[in-house]
Amino acid sequence: MKEHFLDELRSSGLKELAEYADNAPKSDVERVVSRGEAVSLEDFAALISPSAEKYLEPMANISAERTRRYFGRAMRLFAPLYVSNECVNNCVYCGFARRSSIERKTLTLEEVEREIGAIYDLGFRNVLLVAAENPKLVSSGYVDECVKIARKKMPSVSIEIAPSSVEDYSRYVGSGCEGLTVFQETYDEIVYPTLHPSGPKRNFEWRLATPERGGTAGMRKLGLGPLLGVNKWRYEILAVALHAKFLTKKFWRSQISISLPRMRPAASGYIPKAENIPDDRQIVLTVCALRMFLSRLAIVVSTRESRSLRDGLMGLGVTQMSAFSSTHPGGYADRAESGEQFMIDDSRTPAEFASALRERGLDPVWKDFDSTLN
Repeated sequence: MKEHFLDELRSSGLKELAEYADNAPKSDVERVVSRGEAVSLEDFAALISPSAEKYLEPMANISAERTRRYFGRAMRLFAPLYVSNECVNNCVYCGFARRSSIERKTLTLEEVEREIGAIYDLGFRNVLLVAAENPKLVSSGYVDECVKIARKKMPSVSIEIAPSSVEDYSRYVGSGCEGLTVFQETYDEIVYPTLHPSGPKRNFEWRLATPERGGTAGMRKLGLGPLLGVNKWRYEILAVALHAKFLTKKFWRSQISISLPRMRPAASGYIPKAENIPDDRQIVLTVCALRMFLSRLAIVVSTRESRSLRDGLMGLGVTQMSAFSSTHPGGYADRAESGEQFMIDDSRTPAEFASALRERGLDPVWKDFDSTLN
C-alpha cells in the first residue's frame, strides 16, 4: 500500500479498469457472484458492469445478508445542519457558488443553538454541520464554537466544511467532533479543474488528502463520496471504492463511509450528461457491489434521492440515512427554501421515515455513539 492515496490513485490504472467495467463479460460476473464476495478491485469492477445487472437479485441477497451480519437491523439516522452558504469557490455545478444570486447567510451562534434545539426536538441525536467554503469560518474559530454548541445536546457531531489542516481537525476533535465528511466530487485530475475554475477548492491534491489529515487528527468517522453526474460514473465509483479500502487499512480504528449523491437541480443551472448519472437500478447494483467488496463499509443515502429509491434500498446495504433535511441555513427552526444548495426529494418527517423503516423490519437508531462509552 502506498503512503498517501494520491500515489495509490495515480498508480492504480483506474482508467483501464473503468473501461473493463463498461464491458466485463458475463462469465466474470458469474465467477464473483458465485464466490459471494469481491476480493479485488477488478472483481468489484465486474459487479458494476452492465453484465451484472442480470445478477442483481442474487447480489441483493448477498448484500442484505452481509449487512445484517455486520450491522444488524439498525439504520442510523442523522440530520445535516447547514450553518453557512457563503462561499469563495465558483464550482460550476453548485448552488452555493460565488457567482450564484442566492440569499447568503451564516448563522449566528445563537441561531446555531436554535437550530440544534429544533433538530433535537425532531428526535435526532446525530448531526452533520455543513458549511460552504469560506476561510473566515475556520480562522475566526466559528466552526469550533458550532461544534461546542452542538455537543451540548448531540452525542454525535460531524463536520463537512472546507478542507483544513491536521491542527484544525485536532482542535475540532478536542471540541467534541468525531466525524469528517468530504466529497471529492471527481477523482479525475483532468476533469477536476474544469469543474472548479476558481477558489481554493481548485487544489485537487489538497482536497484528496483531506480524509488522511482527518484520520491523523483522530476523527472516528471518515466520510467520502463522488458527485455522480460530473464524470463517468463507473470510474468515480471505482475510485471511491479504492479510496475507502485505502483508508480502511490506514485508519483501521475509524469507520469509513461512502455516500452516493447524484446531481440534483440547483441554482447553478448545471446540466450533467445523462450517461454520467447512474439510474436507480444502477445505484442499487452499486450499493450491493460495495457491500460485497467492503463488508464493514458504512453506506449513506441522503434525502436528495427519491422516496421510492430510498425505500427500495432499506435492508439491502445502506446503513445511514438522513431525514427531513434542509439545505438552507436556518432551515429547521424556520423551514425555508431560498438559499438552498440543491433540491431534496424525500421530504418525509422523521416520524414518517422511522415508521417506514419499522415496516421493513429495521430499527431506526437516532443516537449513533456516546463518547463516554469509548
